[in-house]
Amino acid sequence: MRTALLPILAVVAISVLMVAHLFFRAPIFPFSPDSANYIEQARSLIQNGLTFSIPSGINGMDKTPSPLFPIGFPIILAFFSMFGFDAQEASIAVGWLSAILFPALLYICFQKQIGPLYAAILAGLSALSPGVLTYAPMGLTDIFSLILAVGAIGLVLNSRSTTFFFVGGVVAGLAYAVRNAHIALLAALAVYFLYLWVSNPAQRTQTIKQATVFAVGASLIILPLLLRNLMIFGALNPYEMPLSTVSAVNNIRVYIQEFVYDLTALRSLGIFVGWSTQGLVFLLALVIGVSGMLMIVWRGQLTEKKKKTIFLCATYSIIGTCVVIAARSRYEWGEMINIRHTLQYTPFFLAALLAAIPSANSDAALSFARKTGLTLVFFLGIFHTLYAHKLGAEYQQSMRRSLDAMNAYQNGKNHLCVSEKNTLLMSNWEYVFSIQCAAHAQNMEPVNLQCDGQAPLAKNKAERCHTLVNGILSLSDKLSGRSIRAGFFPGRSGININNLPLPEADILSLQNSGWDIVQNNAIGLLLSYQSNSTKNSGHGLK
Repeated sequence: MRTALLPILAVVAISVLMVAHLFFRAPIFPFSPDSANYIEQARSLIQNGLTFSIPSGINGMDKTPSPLFPIGFPIILAFFSMFGFDAQEASIAVGWLSAILFPALLYICFQKQIGPLYAAILAGLSALSPGVLTYAPMGLTDIFSLILAVGAIGLVLNSRSTTFFFVGGVVAGLAYAVRNAHIALLAALAVYFLYLWVSNPAQRTQTIKQATVFAVGASLIILPLLLRNLMIFGALNPYEMPLSTVSAVNNIRVYIQEFVYDLTALRSLGIFVGWSTQGLVFLLALVIGVSGMLMIVWRGQLTEKKKKTIFLCATYSIIGTCVVIAARSRYEWGEMINIRHTLQYTPFFLAALLAAIPSANSDAALSFARKTGLTLVFFLGIFHTLYAHKLGAEYQQSMRRSLDAMNAYQNGKNHLCVSEKNTLLMSNWEYVFSIQCAAHAQNMEPVNLQCDGQAPLAKNKAERCHTLVNGILSLSDKLSGRSIRAGFFPGRSGININNLPLPEADILSLQNSGWDIVQNNAIGLLLSYQSNSTKNSGHGLK
């Protein structure tokens, strides 16, 4: 009895550690530009029943429907408003609650498939992975969408009636509505039902029934989403971004680097495997070796439950990997593939690995596979524990970014947290003001302090460089009919402490073009510009 309680107590301890991580090590401003889009859509949904987001750019539009972010998460945030939460608070509450429940949910979903001990190990390795620890405190969809995937797969694997498949379909549909990359989840489950149909001819009728019920459940969420996309954007899948500037080969190697890092908690190992010839050869040999062992184990003593778990979890990890690499190779995201994208699949790869470890056996091959698997799991546990203690560079970067964000807000809130008719708000930290004070600030990235090396030598430096002042002057020229309030602060979009304050010559140039300098020091540049109509009517910015 006491032994049976140990895995449960271990999972409880892991959840307590996650609570401590969230309360004591969360960034002071746990949001990103993606967070601002979700929060803005949720606030607009509450107020207007429509989903809008602040556009990036200087086209003069205050609001436009957003095709880049699915509606699911804003609806969840809007739902929390019924209980008195603002969308900003709700995004943190959803993320934190998801992270706290994540270890227990993993244990519940996989304990019957791989055993209580291995399920507890899975919960520990997954919860203490770099991806989960880095993004658990953030007001984003990552951990919430991860537990939805765990829930959907858990319901399918543990199904005892058609109700499980129906609810699993609803959860999978919700996962897709929250994060469209979960098309991989739907595809993996479709392949899983095909596997059941092929591998078990005697129960094909039942498999078809289960797949149909699952599809009906998923359709309840997905069909309204697709119809909304068609009505608002004119396309079932309106996802559009500029074409990627990164090759597929490069994305594959970056993904390998980040996945190995998320799996092992060793950044140096990820770099070695992804970017060295020896590392790639090692990876290839490892894949061949693991595949050979899996074939031996598969024909040996694996139960039907473990076979189903391995197939579904491995299929989802593979399809998800392909979706991430294909999407990044087609679209320009503005960032490289990182552990935010791999964390969705690491727990399922670990689940497949643990399920493949055979029980104690006298057979030499199976015994070797068992010892190898247990040794690997032992070292993974050590590496993840050490990472959880020290954390990595991406966590430190997140902390620095959050401090810069809050400094920008404190310095610019009196200037940018306003609502004036025909006044455009611009900043390089626009998402901070959108989140903190619901200001309709737009993004402006006027700085490229590195000159274009490809430009003809005949051009002088001023023509080849896009400076902060030139960007601001260009802004007032393009939007001459509108008043503008702008704020630029160190830490983002090429602006750092070396760029501020502006020299006297730049200040004179801005003033001669009609700009009023509200603040010009090392912590920020605040400016205002009055349109001709405002000047003529005598209502200036104050």
